[in-house]
Amino acid sequence: MKEQWIREGFSSYYVVDKGQKLTYEKNILRCHTLRCLLPCEFRMQDGKEYYYYETGIYTTLRERINMLDPKLFFAYLIESFEETESYLLNLDHLKLELELLFLDKEDHPVLCYLPEYEKNILEQLRNFLEECIEIISTQDKRKVRFYYEFHSFLVKEKPNIEQMKSYLEIRPKEKVGEKQSKKENMLEITEKEQNRELEINEDHEKNYNYESKEKIVRKRLWKTFYGVICAGGFSTMLYCIIQIFKYGFYYLFLAGLLCSISVMCLGVYGFYKLWKNDQNNIRNVDSYDEAQEHTTSLDDQTTLLADDEKTVLLLEQPIGRLIPKNDELTEIVINDNGFIIGSCMEGTDYQIEGTGISRRHLRFYKEGKNICCEDLNSTNGVKINGRKISKCVLHEGDRIKIGLEEFLFKEE
Repeated sequence: MKEQWIREGFSSYYVVDKGQKLTYEKNILRCHTLRCLLPCEFRMQDGKEYYYYETGIYTTLRERINMLDPKLFFAYLIESFEETESYLLNLDHLKLELELLFLDKEDHPVLCYLPEYEKNILEQLRNFLEECIEIISTQDKRKVRFYYEFHSFLVKEKPNIEQMKSYLEIRPKEKVGEKQSKKENMLEITEKEQNRELEINEDHEKNYNYESKEKIVRKRLWKTFYGVICAGGFSTMLYCIIQIFKYGFYYLFLAGLLCSISVMCLGVYGFYKLWKNDQNNIRNVDSYDEAQEHTTSLDDQTTLLADDEKTVLLLEQPIGRLIPKNDELTEIVINDNGFIIGSCMEGTDYQIEGTGISRRHLRFYKEGKNICCEDLNSTNGVKINGRKISKCVLHEGDRIKIGLEEFLFKEE
């Protein structure tokens, strides 16, 4: 199979001989643009037809392989396999080689689909991993270990796509004891943070006197300096006025008068700036005292309930539910309070542990009668019905993709 790399203007192409027979796969390549496959054109040259795969608009994997999270990259690669299969294309016709694997702007893999080429995809994946192992940096031991372990998994298990997906999506189940220990850890972290804030406040109070003494000395020096300037300027001004009355408007006396007035104005302006700073400090102290008094009054009004008294839990009205496609996840009830989903326990209302999910990934909120979804600048974004969004209004039955997890939205 003859192949070559050519450049036309600002575009680069991977060119391969094309068979004459028209098939379903060739029609898909010609008529449909799949995000996971290189764009392909059919061209005639010297009575022969060729595939022209455009590569210049993408980044080569070789350039960025050491910057990628390998687990996330291979999860995206498996997702590309699934998308290719959804168009009834044979995965064995993918040409999975390091030089022919590219990345789009979001670091998703873009593959070369060649109908005339045929090789078992699992064998290609193993060979591809061996190519990657040869060029990856050995500084990050975690990444190197992943490549070797994933290669060993492919050799020993000979898995299908579902098994590879489960391997790449490690999500340990949480037990009741683990949940309780997490809550206790959160309480301990909160107490530590409070103690740390108290220590910081004490340090600020200790340093306050030292800083104020330093400022007082500095202010006195500036006041002395501005006082000398004002006195010198005023005395020089009087002397020049007297000389003008004696000898008339001689240019030296006029110049001295103007300079003395300028110097005196400079000193007055310096005194004004010092006075202004003092006024700002007084306002800051007053506002701080008011805040402290307000806090004290709130503390005085706070009453601790006895253990036998009942506390009424006010439940917020749910605005919708997320039905997971993955059976391991539970249904998520969305409350009307800026409901945040992410992988971190702090600052979120619901946590999902999975590949490609940011600490604070997305937020649900209500805008009038509409229920909205907003991406919180997550690394991998949020997809609604296959389209990446930053903010949009949700409707019944929308498919929401967070990382590699997919949910069906049900409106209350």
